[in-house]
Amino acid sequence: MDYEFWNDIHHRGGIPAVKSALEELAERGSPEDVDAAMDLACQVIADDTARLQARADQAEARLQMLTDEAREVGRQVDAHAGAEGSAEPPARAEHE
Repeated sequence: MDYEFWNDIHHRGGIPAVKSALEELAERGSPEDVDAAMDLACQVIADDTARLQARADQAEARLQMLTDEAREVGRQVDAHAGAEGSAEPPARAEHE
């Protein structure tokens, strides 16, 4: 049982599958085997958690970038609308 074994179990069934496999191993394996398996299983879960956290951090950074871009576009639209509203075309002003 190597890292890939535990990684495969984790990807197929998540933490409950890893827990179940460790419980089965505890019933029939030596204490050393169980300890080694627990270390590998914990490493798999920690690595997956770190991967998910990195993805969440990237998504948060992207959201912040898009929010900043949206604010800038909003400022530009407001500035453009303000510039158009303060300078009415002369032909339009004469007819009112």
